[in-house]
Amino acid sequence: MKNTNSLTIEELERRIAHFEDRLKDFIITEEQIEFIKEWLRELKNAKESVIDYIDENGKTSQYFV
Repeated sequence: MKNTNSLTIEELERRIAHFEDRLKDFIITEEQIEFIKEWLRELKNAKESVIDYIDENGKTSQYFV
């Protein structure tokens, strides 16, 4: 997955929703499901990192870096 450090929380949420919808919208293979789930894990981890960084540093910026 590409570097997610410069994405806003809103963009991360949009991408998470997109991949969650993809799991429901299509007839896909198990391999594709696993690929999508991996993307979701990475996006959710990135979002959590952004939130933790903001909480720890008192930053109000939408951006992680």
